[in-house]
Amino acid sequence: MSTKIKNFIQNSLFFNNIDNIAYFVLLAVLFCSLFLQSEMIGAIALVFCSLMIFKILFKKINYSLENYERAFIIYFLFVTVSLFASTLFSLSLHGYLKTLVYVLFYFSAGVFFCENKRKILPTILLVALFSSYESIVAIFQNVHGVDEISGWQDMSHLNPEEVVSRAYGTLLPYNPNLLAGYILCALSSFIYLILLALKNKKKKIALVFAILFLINLIAIIDTGCRGAYLGFLFFFPFLFCGLIYYVEKKFGGLSNIKKRYKNISVLGVLALLGFVITNPALIKRFESIFAFRTDSSISFRLNVYESAIRMFLDNVFLGIGVGNQNFREIYGLYMKTGYDALGSYCVPLEIAVESGIFALIAFLVFIFLVFKKCFYVIKNDNLDNKILCFSIILMILAVFGHGLFDTIWFRPQVQFMFWMTIAMLKKI
Repeated sequence: MSTKIKNFIQNSLFFNNIDNIAYFVLLAVLFCSLFLQSEMIGAIALVFCSLMIFKILFKKINYSLENYERAFIIYFLFVTVSLFASTLFSLSLHGYLKTLVYVLFYFSAGVFFCENKRKILPTILLVALFSSYESIVAIFQNVHGVDEISGWQDMSHLNPEEVVSRAYGTLLPYNPNLLAGYILCALSSFIYLILLALKNKKKKIALVFAILFLINLIAIIDTGCRGAYLGFLFFFPFLFCGLIYYVEKKFGGLSNIKKRYKNISVLGVLALLGFVITNPALIKRFESIFAFRTDSSISFRLNVYESAIRMFLDNVFLGIGVGNQNFREIYGLYMKTGYDALGSYCVPLEIAVESGIFALIAFLVFIFLVFKKCFYVIKNDNLDNKILCFSIILMILAVFGHGLFDTIWFRPQVQFMFWMTIAMLKKI
């Protein structure tokens, strides 16, 4: 390419505003995730990726690969190998292209945040607002009742008052588990905003975000998604440990916290517990987690797990190829009659089945190295970066706590938010 053309592009109005345009498109990805189909969300994300690739072609970017990114690339290489080893190449190619979009989106977001560190706070703020919108819709649906679009719960052993009116929000396709996974992925954004507000001594703003955090928790509970409930078991222990550590370092212990802040915290916890305790349908829904074979949904998942494990053992090294279409075709050879499925309902198992044991190991190493980077920052960096890394860890724990029992993580509404949040590490 000639120097004249390069100089012309670099001095053009479009190129000088490319970051602003890219940011608008990035926010469009997040906004359109609320109501558009997967294909349209992916198309908008590709526009964002194209803008970042165009920028890289004509401007030197200060971007160096982190160790966790190297593990991520290795994971994707194993995914690529599994594509060419698949017996159903065309179907696997469809799933592979989706994965490629997510990979491009992650690195594009990384480039963007490297160059636009100040965009992180408004982006997280918008994620929190979009999640709060979905939460309010979900609570409204739960109060007024919604008709199930498919058999989302086993009602054979339930009284009418014990049936959860499972909210599903506006995300497409309508699915309460998708809504729960989406809000769960956004939940750590409220912790980031609360801690940042407290750090800047903006207590009223922190209180507003704390109230929104409770609203989002109630919305997740209203979805009746048991996988999300189990995701809480990963999210809250780390949250409480982190907050106790912060209080010990900052204030010298809980005893030194002002009484009114203790009262507000206790009131919030009691309000949430009261909401659950006074709703027998939710208690029954939670109890059904331990029903195993007596609950049709859990029994269905157990059958899928059994079949998926046999699929994995028959394709240990290279997997069957990527994507739910590919999975469904091959799953038919292993499934029990009447138990069709689009996926394995377990993210690690899904990765192992689709791309083999080495892809799973590479992905787990990627997560481990992300944690390692975050803990290093929490130990050694400034408070702003500590808060960001703390919220990233919370997001990963919540998403993959849920992901042990569902594969909603593969949906674009969750994927794009997940990879965008991980990409924020590049600003540190």
